Amino acid sequence: MVTVAPKVKLEVLDWGGSGEPVVFLAGLGNSAHVFDDFAPQFTDGFHVLGITRRGYGASSQPPSGYDSARLAADIKAVLDTLHLTRVVLVGHSIAGDELTKFASTYPDRIAKLVYLDAAHDRTGLPALFQNAPIPPSPPMLAADSASPAAARAYMERSTGVLVPEGEVHAIAVFSPEGRYLRDVTPDSIGAAILAGVEHPAYKRIAVPALAFYAVADSARDVISWYATLDSAGRAAADKVFEAFTPFASAAREQFQREVKQGRMIELHGAHHYVFISNAAEVAREMRAFLVAH
Repeated sequence: MVTVAPKVKLEVLDWGGSGEPVVFLAGLGNSAHVFDDFAPQFTDGFHVLGITRRGYGASSQPPSGYDSARLAADIKAVLDTLHLTRVVLVGHSIAGDELTKFASTYPDRIAKLVYLDAAHDRTGLPALFQNAPIPPSPPMLAADSASPAAARAYMERSTGVLVPEGEVHAIAVFSPEGRYLRDVTPDSIGAAILAGVEHPAYKRIAVPALAFYAVADSARDVISWYATLDSAGRAAADKVFEAFTPFASAAREQFQREVKQGRMIELHGAHHYVFISNAAEVAREMRAFLVAH
């Protein structure tokens, strides 16, 4: 646990290894444990760490400090405490906002950036999903909350990916008997983070950057529980796909246009959690990028 502000501590995972430090940042709703099965494979050539942002997992839940600038400052405070001068930052989903903000604010602290379906301008997402609401995922039944294993299986059915066991224990509260009780993080924290997103300052990124994109070819690629929906739900999912496609396309074009040393990899049909659904390909391309001079 690393103190980043008065009464605020962040959980830092150290998977080991030696060499250039590579720091993983999770997406909204996740802790750094979401990388438990992916990050350790880089310890043969790098010192691999993960940071759980404020509000999630074992990290503190202060009432404020969820804007992009503060979250980037949290990362700097962790690096300062660990005496890490320059690092590679790897971020999933909304962590991309933190990567861009950190790289543009503290350029001398960054060696490279890796975006895991993370390089988007999210300022337009609230309006997008207001016009095309996401149909609800399957409800959690009593049997789904009976144990951590049952909760993990439910998460797989509702999200489309099987997260590591450590992640389930990090983001959920269980009774002494093992029954799921609630999420660790209230919805208000996620809402505060979304409210604090900014237009990405890609033009200020002065280091090599690699961006993976999960390219949706159908509504099933966007809404993983599409098969469980009724006709009205599928119509809503189709509307989400129609609205999200131009948004995602514009994000890819903006990254290519504005990041001077940027490289983009499109993964058609991949899940948003590209480091789980396409783990082998992402790891291979990441490794090649990390060792390149």
